[in-house]
Order: sequence, then structure tokens, then C-alpha cells
Amino acid sequence: MAKKKNNNPLLVSIALVVLAFIFIPKKVLWLLLLAGGPILLAYIFIKTQRPREVPPEQADARSFPSENAGATNSTNGASPLQIPTNDACCSGVETDQHGGNPNVIPAPMSIPPTKQGSPRAVVHADSLVSIRISGHQDRVHPIPAAPAGLSKGVQWVPPGESVTVGGLEIPGGMLFVGIPHKNSPEPDPSLIDPRLSIASAHPDLSLKQMGYWPSYSTISPEARKAYLSWLAGGRKDPSVDIGYVFLFFYGLERRVLEDTTSEPKGSPELSAIEAETQRLLAAYGHNRSFKGYASRFLEFAFAPSDPETPGAPPVLPDEKGFELPLSLRIGLGLFARDQKPVPAEWALAWLRADPNTYLRTPALRCYEQFEVLFKQQYVDVFRGGLRLKVNRTKLKITYQPASSGLRYAEYSRTLPGLPDVGAVTAPVAELRELANKCTDALDAYSRYLGRNPDKAQALEGLLLLPIALWPTEVRAELETLKSRVGDGMILITFGDLTNRLKSSGPLSRDKMLGLAHALESLSLGIEPDVIAGSKAPKAEDKIVLFPTLPEEGAMRRTPTYEAATVTLDLSCAAAHVDGEASSHELLHLSRQIDSWAHLSDAHRKRLKARLRLGLEQPPALASLKKKLEPLAAEAKRAVGQFLAHLCQADGQVSPEEVKFLERVYKTLSLDSQLVYSDLHVAPGEPRKVAAASLPTSRSDPQKAGLPQGFTLDHARIAQLHKETEAVSALLARVFTDGTPDEAEVAQADVPAEEPANVESRILGLSDDYSSFIRHLVSRPHWSREDLGDVAADMELMLDGALEHINEAMLDMFEAPLTEGDDPIEINQELLEQIPL
Repeated sequence: MAKKKNNNPLLVSIALVVLAFIFIPKKVLWLLLLAGGPILLAYIFIKTQRPREVPPEQADARSFPSENAGATNSTNGASPLQIPTNDACCSGVETDQHGGNPNVIPAPMSIPPTKQGSPRAVVHADSLVSIRISGHQDRVHPIPAAPAGLSKGVQWVPPGESVTVGGLEIPGGMLFVGIPHKNSPEPDPSLIDPRLSIASAHPDLSLKQMGYWPSYSTISPEARKAYLSWLAGGRKDPSVDIGYVFLFFYGLERRVLEDTTSEPKGSPELSAIEAETQRLLAAYGHNRSFKGYASRFLEFAFAPSDPETPGAPPVLPDEKGFELPLSLRIGLGLFARDQKPVPAEWALAWLRADPNTYLRTPALRCYEQFEVLFKQQYVDVFRGGLRLKVNRTKLKITYQPASSGLRYAEYSRTLPGLPDVGAVTAPVAELRELANKCTDALDAYSRYLGRNPDKAQALEGLLLLPIALWPTEVRAELETLKSRVGDGMILITFGDLTNRLKSSGPLSRDKMLGLAHALESLSLGIEPDVIAGSKAPKAEDKIVLFPTLPEEGAMRRTPTYEAATVTLDLSCAAAHVDGEASSHELLHLSRQIDSWAHLSDAHRKRLKARLRLGLEQPPALASLKKKLEPLAAEAKRAVGQFLAHLCQADGQVSPEEVKFLERVYKTLSLDSQLVYSDLHVAPGEPRKVAAASLPTSRSDPQKAGLPQGFTLDHARIAQLHKETEAVSALLARVFTDGTPDEAEVAQADVPAEEPANVESRILGLSDDYSSFIRHLVSRPHWSREDLGDVAADMELMLDGALEHINEAMLDMFEAPLTEGDDPIEINQELLEQIPL
């Protein structure tokens, strides 16, 4: 077949111009050139710029010249297209043996062909690019329309596909690859232009080689090689500079925000992009900047357009932003829209994520306990949950892209019907107030934990917490004890109890008070009653556990109850003086407690436990002396007679009981000889025992030959009940009229804890500093403003006074009295040791 002639319009035009100069007059020629020249040039330009369709069988055989050498592409139709590059640093560089100048083999950008058939290729005269996508055996991928803002020579590589650039095969797709339009002022930062040079040396991925807003078109060849190597390695090298991660992320932003706005959420491509962003976030989320952009991108791009009522609250970011996380705002908006109470978990998440709320140290140090306590009190305070009003501000979602190529674009959307709860302040203020109360409840435990970080489970620390926050195993042990007690009572040593509860050593008085309160919250009482002021037991001392009824602790400090305890203590001491309390004495005292109708049921239960402990471990007479001192002479005489007749309850009086009564009478400032007359006569009855049958002095029991005691008239015992009631009533009047301060009575057996003289100096400090310390410890914490006012009133400089006081405390106790700057918190543990 004859070859068709190819007439070049440019040659024809030149020939016509030459002929015109020869045959046409010059004046006429100049007129024609001025009139027709521009038209002709415009026609030639349009003709040369028009793209031409190339058949598929010829597209792969097309070769493009390189600027450096006359290298050509393969003419094999099955081989991939290669795009020329100006990179003199790429692999494939050959040296000219004559001139020494290198001949550069163009760096290819190729995609392997599919196994069946060849895709249609389109060649543009300005871009000289044709792309074939690999990864699917039965699909042909023509070049899609160029995304907005990009030239027609740019290709989006779909997820799961691979592309080769600069000799590196990049798997996974999700890239923009191609040649930007030559008139484009600035290519998109994520666009991989295969014409740009890349270095040949092995790159250091961790080396920072780019600025804050990197762009593939402006970074160095070494940075391009590092970026392509990271992509070829599966985008997972943990040591890579975060700039390369951002460069790839820019392409995901553009694809989602610009190119796929019409695609439904959940489409395969968008799902792949979402999964890849989450994977990158998990791998490189340690970088705060990338974590913020990627998290907000996921929230904005993949938030449901019609959200439903959520279940569990979202996972909060480690760092707070300037507003609540979008997922949290959507959930709270749904609760407000549907008028449903906000669950405790959501309320706590709201509190933690609020930009204007910062949890204090106790809440952070003891977060597990804070979380449990907050949820418990939240339900109680808000009666099941906070109900939000539908405010006027609607929830609007906005996103500021990380890519500099999209920095002038605005991306926002409104979720219809959802209020923006983040715009209101009243509900979170209520949550903040509740959090402060919970934090205050954990303050003492937090301080203990700060000094003893390895004793979080020790009883000494747990006693500073509400019992509901104790570990499960400790609460289980308490439930076992409660089951053992049942409706009765058990007698054990105090050491046995503390060992069961994992105590690490002796308990101080305040810890003992905490234990008693914790037991009472479980309806378990303990004797001795340290809450009412009894001396704290030692490890070897006996205690009684018994079921108790709900009552106010102050009820045990009433005069009538105080009188009953003194009566009972004296009775136990008298009954046990001969070495063992008889069943008659025990029965008599138990019945007497039941007959005290002026006391509550809770009081009588506790008095029976006190009786059980008193008969096992009777109180010393010296410990009762201070309680008996305020009695009038008549009252003392009545008490002596009562005890004398109580010793006769078992029908006989031993010499030991006689000696005890003599000591009691002496303590009461009564004549000890009255013991013998009171033993002979019961109130309201005539003598029934001859005087000769009783000893008349302290030596008479041995002289009379009565070492084993003597028998008395049992009819007299019937009068003991009436006597006991009369003595108790008399004591109650005495305690009501002239009882010393209850705090002093409660602390009578603990001299070290009695209040010090107000005028005495503390630790040798001046009177001014001592007075300031007493003001200081009156509160657990102070605001700086309030404490500054106190210091000013006392004509002290606040900082100087605190420094001076803390130095003294450090010298004496190796711990400062105050901590913090505002608020100023007082070391509660130190208060036990300061002689205030």
C-alpha cells in the first residue's frame, strides 16, 4: 500500500510567503501581511495544540524524546509506558566514553498491564502521559476525569492498586500521580510528578529534610527519594519523619474533600481511605500535630449524616482541644434532642473533655476511685441523669485541612435538628461542682498515696476512702465478718481484725476512727467505742463486733448514755474483782440494760456489747476516777451503796470484792468503814445478819475465818434493780448539770491528745507564728487571697510566714505543713504530731 503523503502546513505557508515577496509589489504585500498575518499565526497555533486520539495498538509503541539524550521507549505493545525525566541523579545513568557527559536513562512511571487485554490509553500532546493500573485481572481502567484544581494529566491511583515511580513500585494506591498543567501556578502538594528528579542514594527516612508545609514539587531530590521509599515500604516505617506522613495525608484530604463529595458514605473507596487514616493515626499518633489533624479529619469526613442515639461514650483524645470532640458533641446533642437523661459515663467524658475544666491532683492521682465516686454521686444528685435543654445554637461541623493546597477552602456542614451543647455553660458548671466535691473526698487518700505510692491497698490508706471505693477483696472480708456476727456478737482481738483487712502496722487514732465509721456504714458496731471517745485498742486488746442500727454518733454523747456507761463500767469492775463474773451478775446486768427504757434500742445494743467486753476485759478503776470526780457527796454515797449490794448478787461476798469496794470508796472520798455497814444493810430493809458474823475492819475477814466469803439473805437481791435505776438516774442528773466539756471527757484516757494551752508557743516559734499556725490548720486548704487576708491582719508577710513555718516543720518532722501555691493545702497527717 502506498504511503500517504504528510503535507506540513508550516512548509506550505513559508513557500507562499516567499512567492509573495517575489511577485507582489511591496506596498500591497505589507498591507496583506498586516491584515492576514495574525489570522494565519492563530490558525497554526490552534492546529498544533489540538490532541490527537491514538489507537490502543499504537499508544504503547509511542516514544517521547528526552531532553538529555535520544533514548527511546520500548516499542513492545505489552510493555508499560515510560515517561521521560530530566533527573540526572536517577538510576540508569550511563557515561559517554568520548565526552565524559552522562547519558540519562529516563526514570519510568509504569503500571504493569493486566493479564487479560490492554487498557485504552490517551496521550495528551502537552503532558505526554499514559497510565495503566494493575491489581485487577478483568477490569480496564481508563484515565478518569481530572479532579478539580488538577490538570488532565493527573491520575488518582485507586486503593489496592500499585504504581511505579522512579524505579520504586508503590503498593496500596491512594495517590495522585501525573504531570501538572504547564500553566498551573502551584501544583497540589501531594501530586507526585514523575518528571522531577530523585536522588539515587539510599535515603535516611528519619532525617528531617522538609519545611512545615511540604510539597512534592518543591522538596529536594533526596527528600523525594525518601518519600517514595516510605511509600514503597507500605507506609509503615515507625522512624520516618512526620513530614512524609503529612505529604501522603494531603492527598487523602483532597480526594475526600474535593473529589468524592457526591459519593455515599460507606462506599468502598471512602471506607478504604477511612481505614488507612485510622491505621496512620495508630502508627504515627504520637505526633501531636498529626494526631489532631487526622482525628478531626475522620470526625468531619465520616461523621454520620443522620446519627442515632449512641451507646458508650467515645474515646477521648489525650490532649484537650479548644472545643469538645465532635463525636461527644453529637452524642450530647442527641440526648438533648430526644430529651433523655445523660448517662453518668457521658457526663464524666463531657467533664474531662471540657476545655475550661481541669481535674485537680486527687482526681488525677486516684482516677479509678474518682470515676466510681463521681458516677455514684452523679446518679444521686441528678436523680438518674442530667437532662439537657435544646439550645438555639445548632451543631455545625467544620474542618481546616492540613494541606497548603486547600488552606483557603472552607469545609463545614450542619447536622439538622441537633443542638450544639458545647455552646452552653450551665450544665458543665454543675458537673464541675460535683467533681470538686468528689475530689475533696479523695484529698486525704491522695496525699497518703503521694507519700506511700506502694501502699494503695493498705488499710491505713483505704480508711481515708468511702467504703464503697475499697478493693473488692477487702469488702468481701468485711462481708464475711458481718455474716459471722449475724444477730449476735463476736469477741476477737483488734490485731485479728486489722490483719484480715490487710493493715500494714498499728493504726493511729484518726485511722481507728475511720475504721469505726467504715464498720458502721456496714451496720457493724465496735466496742470499745472510739467514736464516743474511748481509748483506741492495741493489737492484743479484745474488741466486740455486733450488729448496730443507724444512728447519729452524737447520740452516744448524751448525758443519759454517759451515765449508763459509767454505771456499767463500775458494775463490770465490781463483778470481775473476784477473778470471774458469775452468771447471776451477768444476768442481773443484762436485765438491767433491758430495763433502761429511756435509752434507744441502738444504745442498749451497744451497752450489751460493752458489757460483754467489760466482763472479759474490765476497765481499770483509775480510768473511771475522772468521770466520778464531778459527783456530789450524796451521789458518791449512792454509788458506793449500789456497788456494795451488786457484790451480793451471787449470794456471797469474797475478800477480793471487799478490797475492791474499799478502793472504790476511797476513790469516791468515802470512809472505807462504810463498806461493811453497806454490805450488812440493803436499802429499805432491816438487818438480817448479825454484826458478829461480818468483819468490822479490813483485817476482820481473816480473823473471822471467812476466806471463802459468807452467805447473805437472798431477799436483798431483789432491791438491786431499783438501786441500779436510782443510781443511773442520779448519775444522769450529775452529768446533765455539771459534766465537763464532752471533748475533754472523750479524750480523758489519751493525755497526749488533750488540747494544749492556747497561749503556748508551737515548736518554739513566736506567739505571732503560733497563732498563725492555729488559724492555718483550721481548714484543710486555703485560697491564697483568704490566707493573705489573715496574714495581713496579723501583720505578717504571707510568703515569709509560710516559709518560716515550713522550715520549722521540716526540721522537726521532715515534712512541710503546707503544699501548693493557690490553693494552699494543709498536710493533714502532720496535724497529729503538732502540739496545737
